[in-house]
Amino acid sequence: MSDADAPAVESDAMRDAQLEIRQLKETVAALRQELENKVFDAQRVEQEARAEGVDEIKQLKDTASALREEMEQLNFARQKEVQEERASGNDEITQLKNTIQALRDEMETLKLEKEKELNEAVSAGRDEIQQLKATIGTLRDEMEEQTFKHQETVQELNRARRDETAELQQAIVTLRRTLEIKSMAEVKAPAPANDKPGARQ
Repeated sequence: MSDADAPAVESDAMRDAQLEIRQLKETVAALRQELENKVFDAQRVEQEARAEGVDEIKQLKDTASALREEMEQLNFARQKEVQEERASGNDEITQLKNTIQALRDEMETLKLEKEKELNEAVSAGRDEIQQLKATIGTLRDEMEEQTFKHQETVQELNRARRDETAELQQAIVTLRRTLEIKSMAEVKAPAPANDKPGARQ
């Protein structure tokens, strides 16, 4: 390759690297937004599931306190998990921005270097791109796991509510039958005979 062709090769390599890095950054941002949307949807679904059970919880006063405590614990655990995920995501975004800025600075410096130095820089850029791709895969896995956990939480709440309702309804049926049997027994029992005056000496 002649010295005249070296700047063109250098310019093409830099443009390709910048384009791929920009696309990866946009992909990371889109995945982050989708993860936040999933968390918001999971919160909305959980709130709707709780709202559906409000009337039944009011009627079943004996179980309201236990259900409320359980939901508060689940909500606390969910909020803590979301906060940890957001903090981890912010750290990863900062690291990606710093890496991208470092790559830009490096490419500006590489404009003044020889073809060998440019090839070494492109190789290092490929390694960074592989790391970004690995980060994207990790974000996808975290998003799927988060969605599964929230769906599981909602299902557990609904299942617990149905079980408690069924138990209390069965208890009500049993009490009603017991009262009916007791009432029938009192009706059938003969009244005690009153002693007549003078009957006893």
